[in-house]
Amino acid sequence: MLRKIVFIFFCTFLFQPAEGQFKGGFYAGINGTQVDGDRIAGFYKLGMNLAATVEYPLGEHMGASMEIAYTQKGSQTKWQQGVPRQYFLKLDYVEVPLMLNYHDNKKVTLSAGIGINALVYNYEEIVNYNPTNNLSSIRSLDKKDIELKAGGSYQLSRHWMINVVYSYSVLSMGISDDSPYLNGGLFNNLVSFRLGYMIKGMAQKK
Repeated sequence: MLRKIVFIFFCTFLFQPAEGQFKGGFYAGINGTQVDGDRIAGFYKLGMNLAATVEYPLGEHMGASMEIAYTQKGSQTKWQQGVPRQYFLKLDYVEVPLMLNYHDNKKVTLSAGIGINALVYNYEEIVNYNPTNNLSSIRSLDKKDIELKAGGSYQLSRHWMINVVYSYSVLSMGISDDSPYLNGGLFNNLVSFRLGYMIKGMAQKK
């Protein structure tokens, strides 16, 4: 499924009129993540976010972009000195975000779209040192996850920008007996902070 979407998106760009000009680049940054439904609140689990992106202009201010990203998500209890870490969940995904972007005439870009994720690695660790607050392990994880995404970028120079994106699972990406949601659902919930380098730079008003 993921490979089909990438293929279709690249074919859409390939057969656009020749006067259209691509912009491409790279992102690197961190995710602050949590999993809604695991009874652990807080974006304490950090992970890296590495991506390559390409954008095709749809007009003076609009563009459609696709990324291929390696992104780390998950959940963990808050670190406290002298106290064992009670819970740790690591979820590594290959992700394809498909975004619509609005560029103003100055330095700001606003974006919204979806992210299609394929789970490539997961690890869970539980230390139930508090018998009154035991945590249950995840019963199952889906190999696919679809997220809604919204965010924006601020241009620092012709090539460099800072980027912030909020993402949330559209459907349950796993099941846990502890979850208060319908059918024990679990949902990725994260904020990404990234530094971007655009080879063609951001769209500039002529």
